Amino acid sequence: MSLAAAGATADITPDSPLQLGGYVARETAFTAVADKLEANVLWLTGPKGRAAFVTTDLLYPGAPLRARLKELLGLGDDELFLAASHTHFAPMTSPGMRALGVPDAAYIERTAQRIAAAARSLAERMTPAQALFTSGVAAHAINRRLICWRLTRSGLTHGAGLGPNPGGDNDERITALRFTDAGGKTFALLWNYACHPTDFPGRLQVSADFPGVVRAKLRAIYGDVPVLFLQGFSGDTRPPFAGRKPGLRGLIFRTLLGPQFRNPGRAEWQGWADSLAARVAGIFASDAKVLPLDGPHAARVTAPEETLGRGGDGSKPLTWHSVDCGGFRVIGVNAEPVTAYRGLVEQRFVDKPLLTAGCIDQTHGYLPVDRMLPEGGYEVEGFRAYFEYRTRFAPGVQDAALAPLFKVP
Repeated sequence: MSLAAAGATADITPDSPLQLGGYVARETAFTAVADKLEANVLWLTGPKGRAAFVTTDLLYPGAPLRARLKELLGLGDDELFLAASHTHFAPMTSPGMRALGVPDAAYIERTAQRIAAAARSLAERMTPAQALFTSGVAAHAINRRLICWRLTRSGLTHGAGLGPNPGGDNDERITALRFTDAGGKTFALLWNYACHPTDFPGRLQVSADFPGVVRAKLRAIYGDVPVLFLQGFSGDTRPPFAGRKPGLRGLIFRTLLGPQFRNPGRAEWQGWADSLAARVAGIFASDAKVLPLDGPHAARVTAPEETLGRGGDGSKPLTWHSVDCGGFRVIGVNAEPVTAYRGLVEQRFVDKPLLTAGCIDQTHGYLPVDRMLPEGGYEVEGFRAYFEYRTRFAPGVQDAALAPLFKVP
């Protein structure tokens, strides 16, 4: 049985200066809007259920926004799949991580109202739909978890730190779905890629980062349609702007900490983003497979915080959200999983194309795999203070994290 579907877009660009989320020490409000922020909605409904996919140009959606959208739209917990692109150049909407930004209640309410209005407009536009599936390789990101000798507060140590690691884990796959009506007209696009949107050159400017550039490219081809982006499992990947930082400060950093990333100039970043956009557009234009649509069958399962390690108070469980749409499945988690989790999840869900998303709902922190624990690094320990995350991961964390998800049919 085919699904009916429709898509919509909401402008969620802030209309007053606010603090941006995603970096420490940005205590002042943004100074300019480089490009607008959006929420894009894809609503699927069928005889067996319904699901609303909402992707936002935010760092993390946050519990307040999720709760308000459920209330405004009358959706059950399983029915709302809420994800963020993870741009570091949008107002903070996720509470409980003050070092990364403090949410503004008025902005959250305005954002919820605009998304809800866009979603409500879909009732009269639902149409029998088909999904066209394509995939390809991007080659635009790099692993950022570098194991080397470095000088720390504990002295000279050999372990993990942030630095370019061309030989490290990296998921360069792009998964693309184009939704068309019975007449073959495209009404929504959905794509999935794992790369931190951290490098837009204007640190005090609002920007959707590279997902916005890709979105503009796709709309130039397919018209003014909703473009949903799912940030993949990118906890240890980012854009590949590495190299020698200039001056004495750069020399000191390289000597003490090893190879470093650097901030790109605007022209360099734009060239990289345009190249990625062209690659994504090429993948959408390649030979597609028509996927059968059914369901949707949605499920949310939780790994209690205490199963992942010790020291937490139980208030930050790991939640997985799975939506099986017949011909494809989307799986999200309220964490920033490292790239290796993509392969682990694929081992269980092998029957159909899979799209994976970190940074859904109220994201609580990073999710490393077992082999990373003795190495330390940001994904294991360094993030905890910024996220106010007390749990210290214990051996067996990956099995504990995946156990509830692997019970999903």
